[in-house]
Amino acid sequence: MPYAIRHVLRATCHKLSPVPRATRIFVWAAAVLLTSSLWYETSGQNVNTVALLPFENVSGSVDSVRIIMPMIEQLVRERGYQTVSQDKIESFLSRNRIRNTGMMSRGQLTALRREFGVELALLGSVDLFYESADNPQWGISSRIVSTSEGNVLWAESIGRTGGDYTKMLGLGTITSGRELAREVVQILFQNLPPSGNSFAVPQEQKNTNFSFFGPGGLYCNPLSDTLFRLFRPRGGYRSPALDSAPRWRVAVTIFENVSERRGAGRILADVFTTALFHHGRFQIVDPGEANEALIALGRTPYGGMDIATLRDFKKRTGIDAVFMGTVYRYNEGLKREATTSPDIALDITMLDADSGKILWFAVGERSGEDCQIALDFGIIRSMVPLIRKAVGEMLETL
Repeated sequence: MPYAIRHVLRATCHKLSPVPRATRIFVWAAAVLLTSSLWYETSGQNVNTVALLPFENVSGSVDSVRIIMPMIEQLVRERGYQTVSQDKIESFLSRNRIRNTGMMSRGQLTALRREFGVELALLGSVDLFYESADNPQWGISSRIVSTSEGNVLWAESIGRTGGDYTKMLGLGTITSGRELAREVVQILFQNLPPSGNSFAVPQEQKNTNFSFFGPGGLYCNPLSDTLFRLFRPRGGYRSPALDSAPRWRVAVTIFENVSERRGAGRILADVFTTALFHHGRFQIVDPGEANEALIALGRTPYGGMDIATLRDFKKRTGIDAVFMGTVYRYNEGLKREATTSPDIALDITMLDADSGKILWFAVGERSGEDCQIALDFGIIRSMVPLIRKAVGEMLETL
């Protein structure tokens, strides 16, 4: 116990003597708590403390991050985690010239750990916010990353519309963007382990999608889903080398975007990282590490990477394989003159960082109307659940 605290306690006890034993015990207990609090503020090395970074805004709405961040911080605290003050986080980001807060390199994570003593960083992106009195929409991706290893420990991507809550006779529809935001945040973090619990390693699994609800939102009904799978165009490749591959360290790069939606490549990188994490086969490194390495090498993943770049990339990051992709169509279904349901078209390639060989390639194409049962029932109206479904089906071939 610090000398100053002991001195004050002794002086107080002498002046108030005789003091009942119970009172003395209470005073000493309070002093111990105060000392522990002071130690925590100065050292801060605590796995129950998380550095909550401002989510990157790729939603197209200037208000989205301002609305969602207080809700996220409150829920994280309710889970038992303590958070570094946002003033300190903002100062750190400014001094280290970090603008892209939705992904972090290992060097940036190390600096975060060194300054605040935190083992965990919580980061993410707001992928969609559409304020409408008829049918508001939200789409959010989030993950927790180890500040010492740079590995993703937990990840989730969620999307909802107000119409997803409509029941019989049109009742239950959420028409407030803020109310829907609270619902989305609750769903986003419902599987976040409470403070003090370890993060479970996902088991390798295949996504059957034969249910109405699943990761990221609504899924197709079994009948329409089966018909789509039977008649959809197929294309892809899987190397036999994957049969004996160990649990590699892998990363996802920002996808090349040739669609009209600005930021679509960034959104796909986040949502696919979530899906790949839940697939459970590999150790996932935060996309920020891959992004920073490519910038340092003066390269981009668009159009592929040559073997020399891949080997330099592996030497710099220790990443065994990299996923890259292209977004060809990204329609959120928000334009009046366009379809009312979203649709997506993309491809993804997995490259061996040592040999440069293609390990896996898949093509995905989905529309929210693929899941329609009758009338409007069963249609996926939110983009993030549709992406989760499309990339989930692609990962079934990995």
